[in-house]
Amino acid sequence: MQVTQRGGRFVVVDDFLDAATLAELRRLMERSTFSEVDSVLYPETDGKAFRSRGTYVKGGGQGEDGAPGRSRAFERILQQVVAEPGIFGTAGQDWDRAGFTFWRYPAGSRLSWHNDAGGGRTGEFIVFLHEEWRASWGGELMILDEEPVTSVRDGDFLAQMELQVRESASSPVAIVPRPNRLVLVKAGTVHQINRVDPTAAAPRRTLTGFISKQTAESGAQARDALLRLVDRSAREGQ
Repeated sequence: MQVTQRGGRFVVVDDFLDAATLAELRRLMERSTFSEVDSVLYPETDGKAFRSRGTYVKGGGQGEDGAPGRSRAFERILQQVVAEPGIFGTAGQDWDRAGFTFWRYPAGSRLSWHNDAGGGRTGEFIVFLHEEWRASWGGELMILDEEPVTSVRDGDFLAQMELQVRESASSPVAIVPRPNRLVLVKAGTVHQINRVDPTAAAPRRTLTGFISKQTAESGAQARDALLRLVDRSAREGQ
């Protein structure tokens, strides 16, 4: 495992999981039930994607919503999230909740420019789980590594993000979906998933999730339990 790229609002870690944990996570993905979903941005042009039921870890290892279940990979991800306070903030203080959902993007699908802001989110993670990915197959995660839009012209937030990308003095960073690559992204960062090329032999497969601050009254209890989970994971990783 090594950090291979670091921007102001993102981090890329290659060879993230050991072989056994990666194989376990892929088996969990294959056992999961997927539903076809329309893009929440531009359903007419983005194409279809497939999403598993999600689960949340609030600490102590317990999950909600039943799927995709538990994996040692979840704890490895949380350990890496804790190691990046510049992206996510401090565990227990700035975030106490992590979501996990499997996604499949087949050939022809994409997800247009957006920023995943709001909902108490401090950031998100993406782990690429397909076993092979050629650079010509597309599906890159595009990241505009600059401060997000804070004002909206004409009330069209998506159009404003498109405009920010177009008028930016810098070019978006293209992160190839290399297998067993982890990407950590700060909340509010403008990004998109490039269209998967028709030549792709298999869907783009990921485990994706948001790191967020719970607002319910049980937040303090969840925070303490999550900190125990992270501490245990850190000891096991030593």
